[in-house]
Amino acid sequence: MSRRELAENVGIDPRYLANIELCGTIPSVPVVMQLIRICKLPAERYFNPELLREDSEQRQRTSHKLQLCPEKYLPIVEGVIDGAIKLKVADDEKEDV
Repeated sequence: MSRRELAENVGIDPRYLANIELCGTIPSVPVVMQLIRICKLPAERYFNPELLREDSEQRQRTSHKLQLCPEKYLPIVEGVIDGAIKLKVADDEKEDV
């Protein structure tokens, strides 16, 4: 779903949605609830401060994007993650030498 389509479904301006997504603008509770419902996001991630503190902003963004990723492309994403983990292990082994 495009940003424009999502904004229309939520009933907000696409620029406002872009500001929420890219600039960290904090939306009102009704807007958050609509976004959670429409995007089928886990509500507890947004209302449980303990969970929010666990992940960096980049991990939260990546997790959100992963939820939006079509199922058929998940093997590609998983392969990239596996490759990144292997690089990290190799870097750690080099540092230990």
